[in-house]
Amino acid sequence: MTDAVIRNFGGNVEVRPQRYVSPGTEQDVLTLLANHPRQVRVSGTRHAWSPLIQTDDVLIVLDRLTDVRVVHTAGRTLVKAQGGCPIWKVLEALNEHGLTLPSVGLITAQTVAGAISTGTHGSGRSSLSHFVQEVRLACYDGKDSTPRIVTISAGPELKAARCSLGCMGVILEVTFSTVPQYHVCEQLMPVKGLEQALEQEADWPLQQFFLIPHLWKFYTQRRRIAPAGNRLVADLYRFYWMLCMDLGLHLLVLATARYLASPRCVRALFRRILPCFIFQRLAVTDRSDRQLVMQHDLFRHLEEELFVRRQHLSEALQIVEEVLRVADNPLHVLQPFVRGRLAEANLLQQLDQLGGKWTHHYPICIRRVAPDDTLISMSAGGFDDWYAISLITYTEPREPFLEVAAFLAKALGVLCEARPHWGKWFPWHESQCVPQHPGLAEFRRIVERHDPEGVFSNAFVKHILEAHP
Repeated sequence: MTDAVIRNFGGNVEVRPQRYVSPGTEQDVLTLLANHPRQVRVSGTRHAWSPLIQTDDVLIVLDRLTDVRVVHTAGRTLVKAQGGCPIWKVLEALNEHGLTLPSVGLITAQTVAGAISTGTHGSGRSSLSHFVQEVRLACYDGKDSTPRIVTISAGPELKAARCSLGCMGVILEVTFSTVPQYHVCEQLMPVKGLEQALEQEADWPLQQFFLIPHLWKFYTQRRRIAPAGNRLVADLYRFYWMLCMDLGLHLLVLATARYLASPRCVRALFRRILPCFIFQRLAVTDRSDRQLVMQHDLFRHLEEELFVRRQHLSEALQIVEEVLRVADNPLHVLQPFVRGRLAEANLLQQLDQLGGKWTHHYPICIRRVAPDDTLISMSAGGFDDWYAISLITYTEPREPFLEVAAFLAKALGVLCEARPHWGKWFPWHESQCVPQHPGLAEFRRIVERHDPEGVFSNAFVKHILEAHP
């Protein structure tokens, strides 16, 4: 028994498990499962904003299972990391061999198990889940409910295990493919609009870009593989980015949006002050695992991220901009196209109720994610690229933001076939916000085979699995 109260990074999820367990070996995990708990969920660094770790029975933390090793087999170099191993530790181990992961997310503090379970992604490539070659699970694989360790390395089961929301079992070890370490050239540039930002992808395939609220202009963080550059320049650029962006921008956001709570100051920040922080056209090259990450977890915040296919991106961003304009100013007149589309979805009246309730105070980040060979990751299935649209708040109380975020999830879900990120804030009580996944039925069958009694499930997971026949 325990009186522990476990909270996530964002402070929006609270868990009161009967048992909070930190197994030291794989056998410890099997022993725990053999005691037939009612419900088991696994916690990583608790950076997710969705209620994936919710349980009233057993919460496992894998902070003692953190080994990582590089192996050479069949002409390939792979990296094997235990489920509790943080991504930064994997990257450090690989760098000693001149290697790295094929895809790197913004936050390297995430554990391996947590990162793949929610489809963590970077920009310009498939998510980290796509590159998983093998997964070792402790689960109830079989008809007698006896816990076993199984190794999954091929077929639909591997596609399911690559992004499983924690409902196939306890992830003990993950094997990733690797690539030679590489350097990335980065350049911050304003662009005239979305079309120009997308045109740049051919030459800058790893870029991400931002829609700046209240200025309503795009800036691209252009990125591509390049030869190693000047290390001193790279270090100075890292210092500039930490001082001006990771710290300076966020402190100004907190000052204007949270402490002053002044919409006028927020607007001035993005219209007049932020452009002065950006060194335009300065091209800097650094090692990939330094260039592709951010100190995005220095300040507590809450994030919603919605995935849309490339064909829907323009419409989705128009809707996002117009909804945020109305939320900031109830007198704003909607663009005819957006008004027409929202009218088709019977959402105009609900939008009117948001008028004047929310002034958005953070750049809207857009990242391209290539398709995944998984069953239910956000970018699973098909051949089209996906674009993740990120909306973040640093203010409390959060109800105004959550109203706007829920509306955007519904609008983009209905009109643009959007898929919310499993690990970000997820308005799962809204049935229209639960995404359609072609692989969901097959995923459900595989989950039932590994967990016939639903021990690794919770209310959130059950809602997702039962959402669509």
